[in-house]
Amino acid sequence: MRGSGEELIDHITNMSGFQVVLREGIVQGGFAGPTFNQVVEINGDANGAMISQSTLKPESKNDYHTKSGATSSEDLSKDLEWLKEKLENLPTEKPTGSQDIYGLKTSLLFVSVCPEGCSEGSSEGGSEVQPSPDQKKSFKEVVDKIKNLGEQHALTVAA
Repeated sequence: MRGSGEELIDHITNMSGFQVVLREGIVQGGFAGPTFNQVVEINGDANGAMISQSTLKPESKNDYHTKSGATSSEDLSKDLEWLKEKLENLPTEKPTGSQDIYGLKTSLLFVSVCPEGCSEGSSEGGSEVQPSPDQKKSFKEVVDKIKNLGEQHALTVAA
């Protein structure tokens, strides 16, 4: 969706909500699930958004320092529009979850753009699709933007 922030807010109003989930630093877990160095989640609708950022504590395998916060959908509209436009131009691995094609050990889900997920971040097998160096750079920009949103809006330490 290209256009103004108002068009995105209208789009969000017509949806039941939106979700952005970034999981960075994926380490395969074997019998246990994978471990992530950082998780940023943005969940919202036309009424606003909750943002949480969890960072793995040093020398821990499952203890996270978590912060959260809230913001209006209007405050996020330009950032969401930018993310959507970037993600529309990036390939995803085929089959889904087959390979970490961007090499960042990062999983990204943006529900309004790709309900089945964007880059599952697995390194098992191979993908039929490989991104260009420019596409890898764009994906890194998206990852950095989402992390910055977490740092900017998730200010309260969760109990």
